Amino acid sequence: MSTLDLLTDTFPHGTPDGYRLGCRTIACPAALPCRDVHTRYCGDFAFAKLIDAGVPLPEILERDAAAKEGIRQRDKIAAREERRAAAHPKVARPRSRAAVKASPQAATPTGQRRTPPAPPQRPHPGYKWLAQATEAIAQLPTDLQPRRRDDLAQYRSELDRHVAELEQWRQRRAIAREQLTAAAAALKTATIASRAGLSVNGAIENALNTATDQHRAATEALASIDQERPAAPTKPRAPRPRRAPRQLQPHGTNACRARGCDRPECIEAGREYHRLWMRRRRAEGIPLEHHGTAYGYQLGCKDRETCPAEISCADASLAEERRRRREAGITEQAPRVPAEPVREHVRQLMACGMTVLGIAEKANVSKTGVKILLYGRSGARKGELPREIEEAKAQRILALQPADTALAISA
Repeated sequence: MSTLDLLTDTFPHGTPDGYRLGCRTIACPAALPCRDVHTRYCGDFAFAKLIDAGVPLPEILERDAAAKEGIRQRDKIAAREERRAAAHPKVARPRSRAAVKASPQAATPTGQRRTPPAPPQRPHPGYKWLAQATEAIAQLPTDLQPRRRDDLAQYRSELDRHVAELEQWRQRRAIAREQLTAAAAALKTATIASRAGLSVNGAIENALNTATDQHRAATEALASIDQERPAAPTKPRAPRPRRAPRQLQPHGTNACRARGCDRPECIEAGREYHRLWMRRRRAEGIPLEHHGTAYGYQLGCKDRETCPAEISCADASLAEERRRRREAGITEQAPRVPAEPVREHVRQLMACGMTVLGIAEKANVSKTGVKILLYGRSGARKGELPREIEEAKAQRILALQPADTALAISA
């Protein structure tokens, strides 16, 4: 869509469709630009409902203006009633104008302006906390109550002094704000006069400079007063009841072993505790609902023959471990076959004159694997012969024949 299409009379300005069709600038000719309509349509359900119902945009704006005016009038009435209640606390309901005129308090001397009552000050939140803390003294031990009362009394005096300083600070701030408002009004008037292009012997320029200096000074004064706001006193911390020292168990107990003691009697006490715990656990038995699960295997059911479930706990634990490995991305182990026939075949090849290195090279397997197959493992399992071997390796080794060995020797 080109820019000229936005200037046609048929373009839906002031609608969500206008925003979707490309009108996204502030130069939209509608009463409310398309982008503002789109933003309000997406975030205001009532507005979207009116738009979808086909209500014209001017009518919606008139409803909004009427609603805002109603809210403003309601706030003015509420503020007036609040000031009246603050000035006359004993009056339960607002009086009529005739009653106000007839009352002697409403009469004021001619030519004098009646001073409006000061707005009620909001109580400091520290007093509410102080009342709650005072009520909570009875819950403390008897020996800590006097100290708590003294701390709260000191805090009350500091809080009273802080409230007085805060009231003085508010008065100074109110005066500074009034001075800043007057300076801003004078600066605005001087600026308008200066922009008019008139000059009376430099009086307008001098007035503008003076108003600028006064406005700057009032702004700096208000900023400095804001920085000088008195800080509230620190609340005293509630005393904590003294706890009795923990009695440590002596040496030769499982509790001492649990703390990390490595003395022989503590180690033996820990082993004895574990033996008793295991004996008690076996005596209790495993609940029937846990049999046939991996949790049953963890509880101690590790015999496939004695497990009462259809699928033993050992098999269930093995299946759960395989599932966990597959989910972790670990590939399944290659199929294995018994290693004894392969071991006998390797011995026959060696009897025909073939070496371990030659067998490994011909079968494309590792020399270490052939050695372990023949002589057993090393280290902690030294001399243990493997019972299984990978099927692929076994097939390559069994494929070697004594005739191939003779040809290799003759070559």
